[in-house]
Amino acid sequence: MGDSKSEEPIRAQDELKSLSDELYAQIAPEPDWTELVTALNEALEKGLTTRVSQAQIVVGAPFSGITETLEHWAKHRGIKIIKPPSPETILNQEQQWLQRLEEEGSARPLVISHLERCYLRHHHGLKLIRQLLQWLSTRPGYCVLGCSSWAWAYFSKALQAEKLFSIPWTLGALNQERLQQWFSNLNTSQQQETFIFRQLDNGDFVIPPSRDDSFTKRTTQKRFTSVSVDSDDTARTEASTFLTDLAAYSRGNPGVAWALWRQSLQGVPETKNDDHDHASDLDKPTQNHTIWVKPWSQIQHLALSESADRSTLQILHTLLLHGPLPASLLIELLPLSGFEIRRILTYLEYRNFLISARGQWQLTPLGYPAVRQALEEEGYLLDSL
Repeated sequence: MGDSKSEEPIRAQDELKSLSDELYAQIAPEPDWTELVTALNEALEKGLTTRVSQAQIVVGAPFSGITETLEHWAKHRGIKIIKPPSPETILNQEQQWLQRLEEEGSARPLVISHLERCYLRHHHGLKLIRQLLQWLSTRPGYCVLGCSSWAWAYFSKALQAEKLFSIPWTLGALNQERLQQWFSNLNTSQQQETFIFRQLDNGDFVIPPSRDDSFTKRTTQKRFTSVSVDSDDTARTEASTFLTDLAAYSRGNPGVAWALWRQSLQGVPETKNDDHDHASDLDKPTQNHTIWVKPWSQIQHLALSESADRSTLQILHTLLLHGPLPASLLIELLPLSGFEIRRILTYLEYRNFLISARGQWQLTPLGYPAVRQALEEEGYLLDSL
């Protein structure tokens, strides 16, 4: 038995090649949240059929996919999704939105997937949510309320909302094992293509190959022949700790973990010397590919500088409490000038903490862990997820 590590080829940084968009779409596509609908349906079925529980809160952290899953479930069950009121309706404390909701009947099931968009942290922004929560808590019809974890923390503190409803549900955090299973299942290849994921500095498997796969079995045996062999002549595999580190850093948040996973993937143009079954170009529709994963220590995490001022943190906290917002509404909610807000938004976009889409500013999944940590260090109200 020899020292296998010293014999393994280590991929140098200058050998790396970014994956093509086509390959990203194949091995790490956008999460398909419809896959969670079955589990959510099973969880909600009892309440929907028996109406034992009148209102069920489903809380999710940003990028967790809970809102998308809830909306898919509502469409699957043919339940109406209530659109949130406009910011003007909330700030003007207009009653028409709630009146129309009440007029639709109190017995039919309904879903509000964005409870965090039914209020604004403003001295005129809480009347409607108070009335809505009170009505929902006494309404006889079954309803499911989706809410961001940050808004629910605020509702619990400012409105004692947790006293009106049963304990909220949420999706379980993804640990190393569940991340491995999820990333393995993301592969959308419909052909006889095989991908293995190995850490580029030591060759360890980030996702252990399937034993019944011929290509990965040959690769495994080649990699671990000198390490150990089971009594049935099947080589045991080693896995790197990358996914364990990823699960811890992302707090099991699927959207954050997925974004970092994509960032970590690299390809190396393979040659005939690598393996006779490999093709010469990674982007060609070959059958077998090795995807190299950066070691966790080489992942560049976004970090807010220690000099992140109070104004910056106020903007970030407000975006977490409400979700995506236009700059004009941030001006209404914060004691900051329009110039200062736009300057900070632009700076945070440049640093990849924020993106702007259709006039709405929102955090990025890659920036979320650092923002949460900075807010925690400064004593801001945090979510519980």
